[in-house]
Amino acid sequence: MKSVALTIAGNRYEVKLDDEFADFVIQDLKSSGISFQTDNKPELLLRAYLHLAKQSASYESEIEMLIETLDSL
Repeated sequence: MKSVALTIAGNRYEVKLDDEFADFVIQDLKSSGISFQTDNKPELLLRAYLHLAKQSASYESEIEMLIETLDSL
């Protein structure tokens, strides 16, 4: 387990996550502009969430296309 901690609007949040998932979360948040050493504005967290939501929607569409392709074989 790894601790992931960040500050948003002056409030410090810390969660414990499985190592592999923690690494993913850290990389994804960093790529969205989240800092683990300084305070973050709430809109940065919203952007990070929307980035993941877009990825998820894209993956769902791809999975549905693959299922349709397999069904037609």
